This record gives sequence, C-alpha cells and structure tokens, in this order.
Amino acid sequence: MIELAYADNGTAAAGGGLMGMIPFVLMLLVMWFLMIRPQQQAEKKRRQMVAELKKGDRVLLASGFYGRVVQAGEHIVKVDLGKGLVVEVAANAVSAKIDENHNETTKTDDAA
Repeated sequence: MIELAYADNGTAAAGGGLMGMIPFVLMLLVMWFLMIRPQQQAEKKRRQMVAELKKGDRVLLASGFYGRVVQAGEHIVKVDLGKGLVVEVAANAVSAKIDENHNETTKTDDAA
C-alpha cells in the first residue's frame, strides 16, 4: 500500500547542480541581449544627442512642447517655446531633436 522512501546516497546529485544552472544562465544571457542591451544603446544615443545640442536646434520636450534651443548647458537647456517665452528645462527633458525639413502634421477625421 504505502511504499517506503529511501534517501539516495547523493552520488547522482553532485554533477546535477552545475547542469541545472545552465538553463538559468542561458535565460539571463538571452534577456540581456533582447531587452537590456538595446535599451542601453538607445539611452547612449539619446545622451549623445543631448550633448550635441546647440543654439537654434528645434527640439521636442518630454512634456510634448516643441521649441528652439536658446542656450545649451550640461544640465540645463533654455528653450524658446514661441513669442519670447523662454523656459529652463533639465537636459534630460529633451526627448528628441527635430529635423528642420520634417513637417509633422496630424491628420484628423472631420466627419463631425
């Protein structure tokens, strides 16, 4: 009815510990190359873009405002939002540099 459980002498488990870790290590490597590494490269590219900002560049801020750089510093950037409204923002608030030839027009349905 009920079988007795006998403890193994441990000889088979000695080499299994290292072999059991291999799938876990492989999973970490795949996660590194698919998720973490591309994010680090994108952040490096964004930091380089912020470091290369100069007066007159058109930028998109994280808040959604577009403006022109008036003065660019290491940590603070002064941006003209239009009609003489100049704001100081953290350099990290600059999301993108906008190309001068790039026209962003939003198409909306006028079916109202």
